[in-house]
Amino acid sequence: MLGGVILMENNKYVKSVVKGTIGTIIFSFIGIAVLSMLMTKLVFSKGVFNMVYVIISLCSLSLGAIIGAKKNEARGWLVGFGVALGYYVVLFILSSSFSGEITFKLFDLTKLAIALAVGTLAGMLGINL
Repeated sequence: MLGGVILMENNKYVKSVVKGTIGTIIFSFIGIAVLSMLMTKLVFSKGVFNMVYVIISLCSLSLGAIIGAKKNEARGWLVGFGVALGYYVVLFILSSSFSGEITFKLFDLTKLAIALAVGTLAGMLGINL
């Protein structure tokens, strides 16, 4: 009996993380599409573009972690952590496939740490909303 309860909780956790990660990817895609449309009319410096891209990514991650945590209804910090990890893995795979090389540098580790912190905090927030 206890094994069945744990299995159901793990299944609910995985579904919540997947739903939050998919939400994060969708929000990022929408944000990047809007940014792309703006770039056809406006000229951004590389620094401004990078800053806007980071803001879009972190806002998307926050919304996805909140969605996942609300779906799970418990342990929001863990769901947010999982969503951030899933989102980062998807971005890492996409960027590696576009660049043609798989490299993990100190800057990537910093981005991962920031994503995990934001996801964890947003997951905590999602439980309380």
